[in-house]
Amino acid sequence: MTGPLWRQAFDAAERAVAPRAEDLVRSEYFSLATAVVRRARTVAGRSVQGLSARAWHLVNLPAGSDISRLRAQIGSLDREVRRLTIALEQERRRAAGRAGSPRPTTTPTTEDSDADGAQPADGARPRPARRRAQRPARP
Repeated sequence: MTGPLWRQAFDAAERAVAPRAEDLVRSEYFSLATAVVRRARTVAGRSVQGLSARAWHLVNLPAGSDISRLRAQIGSLDREVRRLTIALEQERRRAAGRAGSPRPTTTPTTEDSDADGAQPADGARPRPARRRAQRPARP
């Protein structure tokens, strides 16, 4: 016995279809068609995104791109505050050590190591929102 009936039917269909499907997928035309469809989806998505952003701006509400830009700015500010907090704490420890206070040195925390890779706030920033002039209403 080779297995259930449904499995035999599936294997027979797969043997008949698989070689043709492999040839189709490996052809140059399939690659070209896939690239064209992907590009069309990208262009359509961008135009829909642009239209929806304009619609949200017309009713004076933030669009998704505005929210993404604000999130990037908040993340940058958060990293900068973390970096400055760690630098301030290290300076306080140094000052306390110079003042003769017998404070033991501590090992770096995960915050210290997280802030090492933080970039300063005056580096590359997200672009500001582009403002478009509103057209006057047509009579």
